[in-house]
Amino acid sequence: MTGVAPAHLDELRLAVSEVDAPAAVALSWFDDEDWSGADPALVERAGHLFGVIARSAAIAASKVDRFHVAVADTQPALTGERWDYNDGTASGG
Repeated sequence: MTGVAPAHLDELRLAVSEVDAPAAVALSWFDDEDWSGADPALVERAGHLFGVIARSAAIAASKVDRFHVAVADTQPALTGERWDYNDGTASGG
């Protein structure tokens, strides 16, 4: 890839997933807990906080993937690369 190294995109994807995965786990844990007897205002705030973090991390992960696709689409085909469309989009070698 010209301009943006694949390793940098992989590092970006890893950084986003390091937020996305624990946020999803924390939200799932929060949703599965029994919060009866707890202050409803605090529970609501904590739930909102976990929800916003999980949603933001998921959106960031999808944007990284779209960016990766956009960068890959701008790259020229390798010299001598041939596509055999009889096999769908698999490279013909």
